Amino acid sequence: MKILFTHRYFWPDTAPYAALMRRLAEEMAEAGHEVSVFASRPSYRGGGSAPRRERLGALDVTRIWVLAENRRNPAARMFNVLIYCLGLVWHILRTRPDVVTASTFPPVMAAWSASVAARLCGAQFVYHMQDIHPEVSEISGGLLGRQPLAGLLRWLDNQSLRRAAAIVVLSEDMADTLQARMARKLPIHVINNFQLPSFEDDIPPPRDLAKPKGITRIIFAGNLGRFQNLPRLVEGVLGACPPGAPREVLLLGDGAAVPELRQRFGDHPNLRFAPFLPYAQARVLIAEADVGLVSLTPGIYRVAYPSKMLTYLGLGVPVLALVEAQSALARTLHDAALGKVPASDAPDAIAAALEELLLAPPSTEALREWYTGEAAQAPVMARWRGLFADLASTDPA
Repeated sequence: MKILFTHRYFWPDTAPYAALMRRLAEEMAEAGHEVSVFASRPSYRGGGSAPRRERLGALDVTRIWVLAENRRNPAARMFNVLIYCLGLVWHILRTRPDVVTASTFPPVMAAWSASVAARLCGAQFVYHMQDIHPEVSEISGGLLGRQPLAGLLRWLDNQSLRRAAAIVVLSEDMADTLQARMARKLPIHVINNFQLPSFEDDIPPPRDLAKPKGITRIIFAGNLGRFQNLPRLVEGVLGACPPGAPREVLLLGDGAAVPELRQRFGDHPNLRFAPFLPYAQARVLIAEADVGLVSLTPGIYRVAYPSKMLTYLGLGVPVLALVEAQSALARTLHDAALGKVPASDAPDAIAAALEELLLAPPSTEALREWYTGEAAQAPVMARWRGLFADLASTDPA
C-alpha cells in the first residue's frame, strides 16, 4: 500500500511532530508499505537546511519552499499556509497514494486540503489530531476561536472528519469532544504519542544548565504558551521552593507566557529560565530532573493532550500535573501512581501536591515499567500497524 505522510514540519525541523512523523513513517515502511513524506523545508524556529528531494532510508521525502517565519510577521505565516496547502493538494493529485495522512498544523486547513485531494484521487484519508481546532482557540482565547472565523473553521473541519477513513486522537477526552460534534459515528481511534524519538546522540546541554549537586530540580520543558495556566502553576510550585531551600524550578523553553512569568517571578532565587533547546540536548536536562511539570488551562484537556507527560515518564521522571481530576491524564497519574494532581488550582494545593510527590516519589523502575507496557514505541506502533492493516484490507484497489 502506498502511504503518504504529510505535515508542515518534518525532520530535521525541531517541531515535536517532525520527529514523531519520521518514526511513524519508518515503522510503516518496515511493515512493508511504500512510504513517502510531504512537508516544507525546515522553517520551525528559524529552520535549518534540507534538500527539496531526498531518499531518507526507505522514505521518499519531498519538501516545498516556504518563507522564513517569526511571530512578528503574521503575513508570512498566512502566505506559508496558502503555499503549503496548494502544494499539498497538487502533490497528492500527482502522486496518487492509497492513503494520505494529515495532522493539525496548519490548523484545520492542512487536513481539509489533504482530505479534498484524497477524495479526488480515490485515496483513504487518516486524520491524526494532535489537538482539536477551533476549540483550542475558543478555550484559550486565541484568534481562531473568535466568531465568525471559529464557525467557518469548525464547518470546514467537520468536512474533513466526514471524509476520514480513520481519525486518530490522543485521549478518550478528545474522542468524546470530537464525537459530540457529529450525529454520525466517527471512525475514531485513541492512540497516544510516545516519548520523542531522537535521531542523533544526546548532545551535552550548556554547562551552566547542568543540575547542581544537592539540588532537587523541578522542570517544565516545552512551549511556555497561552493555554498552559503557567502563572498559576509557577506560583504554586514556588510556594514549595522558598528562598534558601535546595530546590530549583527550571522553565526550559520559550513562548508567549515568558514575559508575564519573568515580570511576576523573575526575581525569585529558586527559579531559572532557560531557552529552547533541541531535544537531543533537552532530554539530558529532563532525565536528571526530580519532577516534571504539566499544566493546562481549564477545559483544554478536552481538546489536547500534553505529550511532554510521555517524555517525562519515558525518561523515568514523575509528573506533577495541574489539570482537572476528571481528565484522562489525571486518571492515568492516579491509577498507575505515576505522580500527583493537586486537589485544586490554588497555589497552596499545588505546593502541597509537590511536597507529597517529593517526599514519596514513585520509583524510576515503576515509571519505566508502566511506560514500556503502555506508551513506549513498541505498543504504540503495534496499534498503528493494526490501523494501516485494516485500511489495506478495505482498500478498493
